[in-house]
Amino acid sequence: MIFNLNKFRSPKLYKKYYLKFIFWELIKILFFNTSLPCSKLRVKILRIFGASVGDKVIIKPNVKIKYPWNLKIGNSTWIGEGVWIDNISNVTIGNNTCISQGVYICSASHDIKSESFDLKLQPVFIGNNCWIAAKCIIGPNTSISDDKFIKIGQVVTKTI
Repeated sequence: MIFNLNKFRSPKLYKKYYLKFIFWELIKILFFNTSLPCSKLRVKILRIFGASVGDKVIIKPNVKIKYPWNLKIGNSTWIGEGVWIDNISNVTIGNNTCISQGVYICSASHDIKSESFDLKLQPVFIGNNCWIAAKCIIGPNTSISDDKFIKIGQVVTKTI
């Protein structure tokens, strides 16, 4: 394991969406990093920024979403308070699924074998009728099939 962080180069995805990202960061501060109960407004804002969000979705306060344009949420899904969706790559969450408080979903990692510590984009898929209990970590390149319950505090790094 030898890498040199000085050789790391930001992927073009940052440059491609730079202005959009800056604007999103401002909107996120006002409407997502707040305790205000405005779920319907959050859903509308996500759609404006390119997320695919179904009907009857509830998004609680203090939810962090990296890039809405890489997010797909099905119908009747709940995103709990303090959830962090670190979706540099695509994250898909199915219908009738509950993502409980404090869950961290990560869709990228770094190549430890690369001297320049290259970024690896790895999507995350969470199926229908799932419950991801509080404080879970869902790692990159993970797929959770329909009707699964992930116990409180579990770390998921593979397909289940």
